[in-house]
Amino acid sequence: MKTSLPLRSWRCARLILHFLLGLFEVGLLFPLRSSKVREAAIQRWSRRLCTILAIHIQTHGAAPTHRPHNTLLVANHVSWLDIFVLNSVFPARFVAKAEVRHWPLIGWLCAQTGTLFITRERRHDTRRVNKQIAHALQDGDCIAVFPEGGTSDGMSTRAFNASLLQPAVESHAHIQAVAINYYDQHGARSLAAAYIDDMSLWTSLTRLMAEPSLQVRLDYFPRLAAATSSRRELAMQAEQWIAARVALDAPSTAQADAGQPAPETTARHPDAAH
Repeated sequence: MKTSLPLRSWRCARLILHFLLGLFEVGLLFPLRSSKVREAAIQRWSRRLCTILAIHIQTHGAAPTHRPHNTLLVANHVSWLDIFVLNSVFPARFVAKAEVRHWPLIGWLCAQTGTLFITRERRHDTRRVNKQIAHALQDGDCIAVFPEGGTSDGMSTRAFNASLLQPAVESHAHIQAVAINYYDQHGARSLAAAYIDDMSLWTSLTRLMAEPSLQVRLDYFPRLAAATSSRRELAMQAEQWIAARVALDAPSTAQADAGQPAPETTARHPDAAH
């Protein structure tokens, strides 16, 4: 069952106001605040976004109790929403596709909160961003990447791109793998958050606002010391952990929330996804 039109309208109004308040805070207040105060504001804003969309987050495993330093966060990628779900636990700087920079409101907010933008099909741009990641890690930052190179429907994972983990090796950083899974209000795996095919941001938002509620399970795995392994070994270990958890309770054939077979979906191309 989907939400009523009045409730969707109410959520939409709250969402617009929330984004406008975010623009005000980031544009006028962030320059005057310390990094710790900005991080707290990012976490608080992300949690509020999830509340407006009736998204409830549960963490499992080795979830850090605070923002880890000198750490590369590695996750599977289902939706643009992943960024804010992860930031609700602790803030990180994300690596996102260059296209996101031009999204209304969200793109500017991401840019102002430290997101690194990459044009994946340009090899020299990957090298440029990897250098930025390495410097940020050496300075003690927490950087988040989605090494699948695109989004999936969340019922399985794609092969991880090991090159995105090279900065962690060079910086003697740690790898923190986390699996992201979305569930409906009844506890069944959900496709509602999936940002795939040619879906627009507005279509994704309206789909989320139509859901009574969503549960997000974040499974954090033990941290890995990047200096002790190659990037391929690290990517393989993170991929194995995440893929096993994603597949654990996924239906054998992805089913839509109504119980009907889901339409065949295609992961968004790397230059059209984070």
